[in-house]
Amino acid sequence: MATEHTTLIVSAFSGLAGALISQALTGLFAYFGDKRKAETELKNQYRSKQVEIVENYYYVTGETMSILKKSVQLWKGRNIQRSEASYKSMSDSLKEADARLKQMNIDNWKHNLIGLYFNVTLSYDELIAANNKSHELYLKVLDIESKIREASDDEEDRERLIGQYSVAIFDLCSQYDAVYDILASDMNKVKDELLKGFQL
Repeated sequence: MATEHTTLIVSAFSGLAGALISQALTGLFAYFGDKRKAETELKNQYRSKQVEIVENYYYVTGETMSILKKSVQLWKGRNIQRSEASYKSMSDSLKEADARLKQMNIDNWKHNLIGLYFNVTLSYDELIAANNKSHELYLKVLDIESKIREASDDEEDRERLIGQYSVAIFDLCSQYDAVYDILASDMNKVKDELLKGFQL
């Protein structure tokens, strides 16, 4: 009878232990499953945000690069003797491109967040510095252009100013080309990093 009673107690404890172990394992599996599910959801949200930022970045950067190339062509064209109508047409085109770029930057501000998600060479601060340098070079060209218009009939003075004007245009175009090359490199980096993220 005692053996039967002991067997019954052992059997009850075994059943209880089995139920506890089963419940503990179920809870543990549920915890790890929920944790993995939450991590997957977080990764998906991060990737979605990356894609959104990259789409804005690619659009604005591509348009910026196109405007930079157009600006270089227009500035180099200004270095050739032209009529006032030609100068006006080129000036209008440059103003239109500049206004379009400014509006694009306002409408697509998310492209400025690219540095949060990707390691780009031209960070937001460096982009501002590059824009400031471009603006200084642009103003220098305009100042020399104004001096040429106001120059006296002294041919030597005019030639000196025209030489300065050519150098100033060269410096401005070189700046635009340098920024263009950095942006092209950054676009490739961003694309490669994004594709690697999707291969994981």
